[in-house]
Formats: sequence, C-alpha cells, structure tokens
Amino acid sequence: MWYLAICDNTGKCVGFLKKDKTISVDPDGEMENLMAFKRKKDTNEITMQINLGHALLKNGCEYRVTPVKC
Repeated sequence: MWYLAICDNTGKCVGFLKKDKTISVDPDGEMENLMAFKRKKDTNEITMQINLGHALLKNGCEYRVTPVKC
C-alpha cells in the first residue's frame, strides 16, 4: 500500500495524511484512517494538488506530501 507522508518546509516528515485530510502523528494506531492507495500512480493526482496548492496559493496547504510505500 502507498501512503502520503506529510513534510514541513524543511523536508522533515511530520506525519501521514488521513482520509479527512488531517495529519496523523500516530500512523500505527490510526492505520485504518490513513489515506491509502494500491498503486503509486493513484497517488499522483492528490500529491500534485496538495503540493501545487502549497507552492502557489496563499491559502494553500501548509505542508507538502510525498508517497511512501509501506
């Protein structure tokens, strides 16, 4: 399964993205709530949307995401 790791402005991983688009800091305890994908290809759209929102919009996401295989 592929999950979306949340990174701050320095590139440090601070958690994982949950289905409700909040940040999980305890992924082992909240595995069923994490946003998960079967293929990396499926993560591309949401990753692009979040990362472009972070880079281009004033009120965009305060974090960036990267796909992680677990």
